[in-house]
Amino acid sequence: MRITLTTIACLLIFGCTKDNNQVLEESVDQEFVVYFERFAEEAKFRDYIFDWEKELISARLISINDDAVGQCLTFNNGSNQINIDISYWNKSTDLEREFLVFHELGHCLLERSHLDQRNQDGTCTSMMNSGESLCKKNYNLETRKEYIDELFS
Repeated sequence: MRITLTTIACLLIFGCTKDNNQVLEESVDQEFVVYFERFAEEAKFRDYIFDWEKELISARLISINDDAVGQCLTFNNGSNQINIDISYWNKSTDLEREFLVFHELGHCLLERSHLDQRNQDGTCTSMMNSGESLCKKNYNLETRKEYIDELFS
């Protein structure tokens, strides 16, 4: 699992872009609903309101032709689109999917940039790291709360 999360982080750096010349139709593929609902629950727990059904956001599974497994696209009208590579998605665990969707929502909704800091033990301090850093991925059921706390900080 560490290798897969490392791969995710390495590829995320290439996937977060702005596209100011397109307009977006808001829709969320059914596969993402559970992760958007989890994100909303975690946001509410931290006094942040996220009603994904009212946001100008779409999320879809597509084939991404570069090294990215996820992308956050921002449009002139204030809308955002999350694209997740379908082949990566199909072989990912639930926790890997959650990590990726939360990372992209961190870009699109929380306006978070990449954060490449690491703890003394070499683990990443944030799920928002770019993958260019040498930190070790440590997102698991035991560390999940800590990473999500940092995401919303």
